Amino acid sequence: MILQNDDYVKRGLMEAVIQNNLLLIHDKGQWFYKKWPRLAAGDEREEALEARLEEHMKAAKSSYREDYEKGIIAYPSSVAFADYKEQGNAFGDIIMTMFSAMPKCGLLHVHSAAALSVEGLMDLLEKWEGQEIYIATQGPQMGKMTYKAPTEGENPCAAEPLQDFLQGSHRKDVLKRWLTVGKHTDDARYIWDEFNKIFMRTSELFGNRDFYVEYHRRFFLECLRDRIDYVELRCGFEEFKLAEKEEKHDVILDQSPDFLDALTEAKAAAVEDYRKKSRQYGWELPYGDLELGVILCARRDLNADIEQDRIKLMKKADTAIAWKLGPYGNLIKGFDFVSEEDRGRASYTYYQDIFYGETMSGYPEKSREGAFFAEKREEYGLDGVLRAENIELMLHAGESLWMEQENIIDAKIVCRSRMGHGFQMLEYPGVQTCYQAGAYDASLKAPVLEVCPISNQMLRYFPDIRNHYALMLMKLGVPCVLSNDDPQILGNPGLSYDFWEMYMASDGGLNMVKGLVFTAFIFQYQHRRNVALDNWTELDYNKCLEDFKEKYWRPFLEETDRYFHHNCE
Repeated sequence: MILQNDDYVKRGLMEAVIQNNLLLIHDKGQWFYKKWPRLAAGDEREEALEARLEEHMKAAKSSYREDYEKGIIAYPSSVAFADYKEQGNAFGDIIMTMFSAMPKCGLLHVHSAAALSVEGLMDLLEKWEGQEIYIATQGPQMGKMTYKAPTEGENPCAAEPLQDFLQGSHRKDVLKRWLTVGKHTDDARYIWDEFNKIFMRTSELFGNRDFYVEYHRRFFLECLRDRIDYVELRCGFEEFKLAEKEEKHDVILDQSPDFLDALTEAKAAAVEDYRKKSRQYGWELPYGDLELGVILCARRDLNADIEQDRIKLMKKADTAIAWKLGPYGNLIKGFDFVSEEDRGRASYTYYQDIFYGETMSGYPEKSREGAFFAEKREEYGLDGVLRAENIELMLHAGESLWMEQENIIDAKIVCRSRMGHGFQMLEYPGVQTCYQAGAYDASLKAPVLEVCPISNQMLRYFPDIRNHYALMLMKLGVPCVLSNDDPQILGNPGLSYDFWEMYMASDGGLNMVKGLVFTAFIFQYQHRRNVALDNWTELDYNKCLEDFKEKYWRPFLEETDRYFHHNCE
């Protein structure tokens, strides 16, 4: 154990006192939350409530550490999340109670195709009364669900109605294993292969508009119950093959934005349901609503050097820009390339024609796409304007253990405000320096990392979350937010689980938690005000901080204080 200054003084080791002070000042002075002026400061009442909350949470955490050091338990952050969660009351402590009650202010990195918890999805599938769903029970596509019955000539035993399948003994357990990673995938040679199979099994379900709406309504309700009232959802360009609702908008080259309307519809329905039961959940929405942003996505397996793929990529980006400049202005937040980085295309391959290609240009002459976007380019006055200037890129980058994988450098160059994952930044000091550049002012000159600790553990990057690079990056001044990535597959709906794991793994304490929540709130506040972060004034920041404390943080502190009064005294 490190000696304290009093011990050094007793031993006459004054040089050690000097060195100790210098090290403590340096280590305690870099944390990313110090980027935000007056965040840690509060009135006497606020500081007293924070001290009391910190005391209870530290005591609970210390009990885990003591049992670990005595050899009684494995420390929770070193146990695979899915395995730990299965241990009955594993998360039934005061720490989880506090995080469940804490407003999270923003979920900024979650994928639409795996957003709903596996329990929520299973319940939806059991109760589904729409178009009949079939499930493959044999062969390479085992577990895949579709709305199509086997046709004549196909093996009828290879697929059966889902409702019939679920009647069999232990079939729900089988389906749950097909929809998640966990102990049952520990023997997988390459975990990303299992991960991708799960998306394959559910992908066709979203072609039904009614299913799409109900799925996301349930997801938004899960967010609200975990006290999340701002969500930025990463979505593919969904096309509904089964949809009865009449479309009342323009279609761009056969691509309808109806999935954006469906998300808005699902969000409104979830908020209405939540308001009816808000007393039951114990949290009134601070702004009276849940806000939604969408980050549209293309896959990294598309090769920009192949004309067909390049046109597809340009079309997706230009369609997103057209919608953003048109009827979906504040809904569309950005554009991303998703799926595994290590076997996907490197980000720099998208530079010339996609990121820094001229908006709505680059198509073959006389092509259908070229003619259509030429008209749009003229309509919006976009001649000479680059795509990266029209829509913000919020790229997945640095979700890798390969030093040769340099996506994180490209993301730093092109991403203005956020990067997905980014933990590999610790291995790239030049990029890290850029992210630290704004650590001591209230601007967003230093962009933010969207950290997904449970995802990173379950995909085998950090078996022990105590070693997660983000903990070191936050100490070095790199601003971060916590996200859950793919809660259906990983088992971590909401954000309470990810906060619990990060708190247990770190020495950041309540100040770290407060900083993570406020950094997320900045993006919620920016969305509600619709003021670009680059244009924020000191007045904008001050009002943002005031809203955070008055509407979220202080009510949370008061609620926890009442809890301690009734349950811990």
